[in-house]
Amino acid sequence: MEYLLITISIVIIIYRIIKNRITLKELTKSQILGIGLSYLLATLIGFILIYYGGNWIVGLISNNILKYIVFLIIVLIVLDISVMILNKLLLKITKGILPKE
Repeated sequence: MEYLLITISIVIIIYRIIKNRITLKELTKSQILGIGLSYLLATLIGFILIYYGGNWIVGLISNNILKYIVFLIIVLIVLDISVMILNKLLLKITKGILPKE
């Protein structure tokens, strides 16, 4: 199952690169590297906050239904904040070329 998810992720990344090749040609190599690092950093920080922070907070709750609700809220908040920060970073790195609406 994990190989399937990895394969699907790679296919999606390749598809997005091919789909946006015109936009990528407008960027310098350092901008492309900055974009890649920004995505990796946003993913890593989001993972750490959701996995460790979310599990720590949810571990303090004894009711199972409430645990899932609180964990879902934590995931949504972390993802929203991560995307907001990533969009600002991309805007600054690419000087307005990315993110496209």
